[in-house]
Amino acid sequence: MPVFYSFLFTRIIMQGGQLRVMLDTNTYEFLLKNGFSKVKALVKKGNLVVYGCKIIRDEFRDIPPSVKYDGKSFRNLLLQVYDGLVKDHSFPIERVVDVLAEEYWKEYKGGVPKRKIMPDFLIVATATIHTLDIIVSEDDRTMKSKPCLRAYNKVNEKNGLNTPRFIRLNELSL
Repeated sequence: MPVFYSFLFTRIIMQGGQLRVMLDTNTYEFLLKNGFSKVKALVKKGNLVVYGCKIIRDEFRDIPPSVKYDGKSFRNLLLQVYDGLVKDHSFPIERVVDVLAEEYWKEYKGGVPKRKIMPDFLIVATATIHTLDIIVSEDDRTMKSKPCLRAYNKVNEKNGLNTPRFIRLNELSL
């Protein structure tokens, strides 16, 4: 974990604070396959609040029921992990989120088609509008790519918004 994040997390937690995070859709698969006891422990201690949004839940709902993991419905397993961590901390996709995501798209100079990248933009816009501290993602190709990060930062700066920090899942586990 980069020293800055380690210091930041330790300081927030030592002061009795909470980290407010949103986990990208792909992160839940990592949690399912590698166990999520460390993240659950942080949530249980009150050091971490995991937020979700309609886009993430809908992406899980789009997984065909026929897809299996260890003989069980992959979709249902991911929804269980999501619901267990997010509980009642889920945001709808509001009009302001749609507008901000569209601004990201207009500023974006990458090569990913709009239909594929827009869910990432909506997730980031939701986290931004609701002033979350961190977005946890393993997605370096789109959500955390240089063109996307430039778009988020430029649009958010123009609108007086703070861009959440992007980290990998292993950086979250203290």
